[in-house]
Amino acid sequence: MVWPVLREQGVATGHNVVVYYRGYGGAFTIDAGVETLTEFSGGGDVQPVSTPAGEVATTAHYGEYSDMAGAYQALDQWCTRHGRAPAAVSWEVYGDWDDDPAKRRTDIYFLLEPMASNQLPAESVC
Repeated sequence: MVWPVLREQGVATGHNVVVYYRGYGGAFTIDAGVETLTEFSGGGDVQPVSTPAGEVATTAHYGEYSDMAGAYQALDQWCTRHGRAPAAVSWEVYGDWDDDPAKRRTDIYFLLEPMASNQLPAESVC
């Protein structure tokens, strides 16, 4: 449904993206779509959505999509080690398809909660 709307409008596109919004009780709401490199007007269920602005923790996963749990664990561990809390939004950007799973890249992003002023490094405090 997304691709026909974008093609009809001649939109320049990039990679597929899924944005996850964490809700209550472990439920998720998602926005699934594609990066757009030019603006477009929505149509029906297809609407422009932006990934959230802010500081992120990110990693790249190479391999089968079903094996991404290790990449998520690595992001969780990084957040714990650095005293950072993930916000309730994350997203995945799927690189170009390759028949060789080892060449499939997925970039994973965790939006981070802003650091409290008492967490900032001394050189960042004004």
